[in-house]
Amino acid sequence: MSKIVIFKGSPRKNGYTAKLLEQVAKGAKSKGAEVIEFDLNNPGIRGCQGCFYCRTHDGCAVNDYLQPMYEDIKEADAIVFGSPIYYYKITGQSKIWFDRTFPMTGNDYKPKYPGKKLITVFAQGNPDPKIGAEGVKFANDMLEELGWKLEDSINYCGTSHDPDLAMFDELSLRAFKDGENLVG
Repeated sequence: MSKIVIFKGSPRKNGYTAKLLEQVAKGAKSKGAEVIEFDLNNPGIRGCQGCFYCRTHDGCAVNDYLQPMYEDIKEADAIVFGSPIYYYKITGQSKIWFDRTFPMTGNDYKPKYPGKKLITVFAQGNPDPKIGAEGVKFANDMLEELGWKLEDSINYCGTSHDPDLAMFDELSLRAFKDGENLVG
């Protein structure tokens, strides 16, 4: 059975990022995958402490809500990451998670668990995709540095005022199909 791990970097439980991630999860589950989700807005998450524990041990010294993710990532076939774009970048919750992925690289900064499929999902209020392009590129580049292969990156723009719901429906279907394609 395929194992998919989803990281939701949105503080909004029913926002567009969450809804698109839900479609990826439904697609993966429809093909029999085990799906594990982490809500990066969980108040039990601490930031990286810069202690370098991960350089001499497996995982991280910070014992919090994210502690199980290291084993889940190690066992996963695919990773899914989603974040709204706030002020041109990913959310603060997402940035904290990015810092906590430091144990995913070795002392030589090479990926410890490469070869996993990757889907990313973004949503932004501004209808101009160029506004969030740097944030999307940063996130995708960073995750590819972990050795994960970007299969698709969805960015739903213009969510604040009078969103294009036909576009959202199209992206929802794409997200569902992405989830299906992660399996196998």
